[in-house]
Parts: sequence; C-alpha cells; structure tokens
Amino acid sequence: MTKKLLINHDRFINKKSEIIAKKYAAFFNGYAKENYSLKENNCLCKKKDDQFVSLVDRYSVEFDTVICKNCGLVRAPKYFRNEDVLDLYKNHYRYIMHHVSEESEKNFVAPEEFYEKQKISGFQILNLIEKNSKIEIKGLKVLDLGGGAGGTLHHFKGLNDAYLVDYFDPYLQYAKKKNINVIKGGSKDVPFKPDVIILSHVIEHWSDFENEIKNLISIQKLNQTINYIEFPGIDSLKLGRREGDFLNDIHIPHLYYFASYVFENLMNRYGFEKLYIDSEIKSLFIYTGVKKELKNHFSQVKDDLIKAEFT
Repeated sequence: MTKKLLINHDRFINKKSEIIAKKYAAFFNGYAKENYSLKENNCLCKKKDDQFVSLVDRYSVEFDTVICKNCGLVRAPKYFRNEDVLDLYKNHYRYIMHHVSEESEKNFVAPEEFYEKQKISGFQILNLIEKNSKIEIKGLKVLDLGGGAGGTLHHFKGLNDAYLVDYFDPYLQYAKKKNINVIKGGSKDVPFKPDVIILSHVIEHWSDFENEIKNLISIQKLNQTINYIEFPGIDSLKLGRREGDFLNDIHIPHLYYFASYVFENLMNRYGFEKLYIDSEIKSLFIYTGVKKELKNHFSQVKDDLIKAEFT
C-alpha cells in the first residue's frame, strides 16, 4: 500500500542525515527488532481515519507516524507491547538516549550533572505555578513522575515534602542523597494524593494512555491537585522551535505529538480543567471530574505543520 504523506517531502520518507546517534540506531535496529513486538496503537478518540506524516524518525530509523483526521492527534499507529516498553525504560532508555560517548554501552549522563540541569527547569516550574494558580508552595506534597535525578524538585524540597518517582536506580539513589523521597515505579505505585504533580516530558511516552490517565486521576485531590505537564507542542514549531522542523520532534520513545489545543481538548475529555497552557505545552491542569466533548482540530494541526515547513 502506498503511504500518502501529509507533507510531501523526501525527508519524511528517508531522512538524509550526516549525524546519526549510533547507540540509538543500533538499539532500535538491532535489539528492539529482535526482542520486541509491535501492536496496534489506535487513536485516543477511538476513530480510525489516519493520514501518514512520516515513515522515519529524526535518526533515520524506520518509524511510522500518522495524524488522526477526526481529532488532530499525531501518534505512532503501532507500538511496542507493554512488557517491551517496561524493559526499554528499566534497562536501556537512559543509556541510548544520552549520547555522552561511544566508549561504553553502560554510559549515561552522570546524576549530579543531570540534577544540575533539572534545577533550572524546576525553578521555572515553581514560578509558573505560583503565577498561575492560587496555591501556596509551602507544606505540600510535591511529586515528580518520571523525574530522572530529581533536580526539578530542588527548589520545592526545602518547604515541602518532595517525592521522585522513576525506574532508574542510579538517579533514584542520587536523589536520596539530596534528601528527596524516592519511589521506584510509576503513578500506580504512589500511595498518597499529592498537592502538586510534575510530569515533565513524560506523557508523550505513555504506551498505555488509558490506564496511565486512570492512574493519574486516582491520585488527584478533586479540585485541588495542581498538575504541571510539559512536552514539545506542535504549534510552537511555526514560531521557530527546532527551526520549524517537525521531523526533529519525532523519535521512537515518543508515541504522541500534541498541539497545545489538541492536548487541552484531550485533558478536558478526561475531566481536567486548564489553568494555563502555551504553545510549547508548559501547562497547568486541575482535575474537576467534569468531562467535555471531543473537538476536531485536524485542519488546524495540518495548517500549523505546513506553516512550520515554511519557517
């Protein structure tokens, strides 16, 4: 079957790149193909009316991406089984995604270095929450889901109980040394309801979105818990992010690629209300339980991607 692309450009079929991440390509072309299996990944709106966006990712590895004509969500139409995803994040992700050197397969960004980088974004997150919500960041339980080395919690931990949730032991152990409480696992392993939940570059990785959003809802304080959610927004490409090149957003660990208005609509459908959002999808949501109807943003997303091409 011929795959008609949304944007007719050769790089979305077979990207020509002088710089290919060798560990990444070796892993997904080798280990993943030998050990993982693909399953259907239907759109979250439950409709089946897609158009292909790209057949490769930013590292020239074969990876289909489609856009749903019913809602505008961009996603991988097929993805690894849940057990494969668990293996990826427990045993391989930190090694293949941080290309520090080619000397060792067991090489990842040092915890102290990663922590220091995260401190910068953590300060920005704290300011955004204080500016756009009525909550006082004091005496709270603050939880960072998938939070790496825990640096995002640095500016929260002094006056609050800070909790890091992740799978990667070297980072969890470092966070402990920084007086951060750690939980090995995901949201289903959190035994309390936090006041603030941070999900920075996490949701686009969810391979079982329905269960993950249910788990997230289960740890919400109704009309109270502040959810800070961040990941790249498609509509920021036309404004110059990544020089307008959507292909550079695409890589295999990401199943989903949201425009800010598509993501807001999705969260509304699950009962979350927006407090703040921008085109780069730095956002705040609170769970109200009030669900809203689906909107079709396909034409708007298509237009934004085409505008990004001109950028």
